[in-house]
Amino acid sequence: MTQPMEITNKTLPTPEYVGGQGSALILLHGIGATWEVWKPVLKALEAKHRVIALTLPGHYGGPAYSGEGDATVAGLADQIIANLRAQGIDQAHVAGNSLGGWLAIELVRRRFARSVIAFSPAGGWSSDKDYLAVAKSLKVFYALVGTMLFVLTPLARFGWLRKALAKQTMEHGERFPAADFCASLRAMSMTRVVPGLLRTMGRDGPVAPMDAGDVPVRIAWSECDHVIPFERYGQPFVERIHGAESTIVRGVGHVPMYDDPEQVVANILEVTNMVDTAGAVTL
Repeated sequence: MTQPMEITNKTLPTPEYVGGQGSALILLHGIGATWEVWKPVLKALEAKHRVIALTLPGHYGGPAYSGEGDATVAGLADQIIANLRAQGIDQAHVAGNSLGGWLAIELVRRRFARSVIAFSPAGGWSSDKDYLAVAKSLKVFYALVGTMLFVLTPLARFGWLRKALAKQTMEHGERFPAADFCASLRAMSMTRVVPGLLRTMGRDGPVAPMDAGDVPVRIAWSECDHVIPFERYGQPFVERIHGAESTIVRGVGHVPMYDDPEQVVANILEVTNMVDTAGAVTL
C-alpha cells in the first residue's frame, strides 16, 4: 500500500529549493513544471554551488504572477530577478530548460546572469506556423492533463507505461519515478498562466537577437528533442544569440534531467567552473 499512497500525494510543492554552498546557481524549469524537475541533478550541483531551484511565477506552488494581464516572458524574467534580489542575490549563474532556457537568456539581457546553460530553450521559432505547431500541442495537453491524471494515477507504477506516456519529452520515462510523474501532471493541470502565456508568446514573438558579450552562454540541445527539434527551432535560436556556444546532448529528450543527469551536470559545471575559476585567478 505504500507506493499508491506516495503516488497520490497531493502536497503543494514548495516555491523553491535551496541547498549546497558556493557561487549561486539558479535553475529554471519549463512551462507547466516546478523546480522538482531538477531533482536528479541537485545533489551533484550542490557539491559546487549554492543551488536555488525556482518554481516560476504563476506555476503550481510558485509565487503569483505579479504583472498585469496575461503572463509574458519579459514579465516572468523581471519578476524572477526582483524576487532573487529581494533575497540578496544580485547576480548568479543560470541554467534553464525549455521556457527556463529562454528565461535564462533574458537574464543575460538584464545583466543578471554570470553565465548561462540553456537546455533546448524555447523561443526559437522562425514563423507563425512553427510557433502554432508547438502551441497547439501544448494547448491540447493542457486541456486533457486533468483527466489524464485521474485515469493514469493508479497505473503510474508501471515503468513501461511512464516511458510510453513521456516519450514526447523524455527518452527514458521509466526513470521518472511514479510519484514525480504524477506530480508533473498535477503541476501542469494547476498552472493557470499557461493559456495566457501561450497567447502572449504568439503575440510578442520569439527570442529577440542578443549579443552575449562577455557572459559565457552555452545552448545545449537535446539530440532526441521531439518537442522542438534542433533543425527547426534550435538553429534559429543559436543564430539569434551572438557569441553563444552550441552543443548537442546525446541520447536525451527535451527534458534531459531524468534521461541523463550526469550529462546535464557536466554541461552546467563546465560553464560555471570556467567563470568561477577565472574570477578566483583575478582575485
